[in-house]
Amino acid sequence: MMSADLDLSKMTVEDLFRAKAERRKKLADLPFEEKIEILKRLRSASRTIREQRRVNEDPTLPREVP
Repeated sequence: MMSADLDLSKMTVEDLFRAKAERRKKLADLPFEEKIEILKRLRSASRTIREQRRVNEDPTLPREVP
């Protein structure tokens, strides 16, 4: 099922599992270097979220993350 055809009211469990399998196949077929770039972006996002949580929990710190 393609995103252009996406109608959640008509999706079945089989559609969801098929889409999940297709996505896993697509990710598995990526070159190693691209997988590493994805990992770097995920780490960066995680770092940003972690820092923002710390800022939000400490009222003495400025509200903006550098």
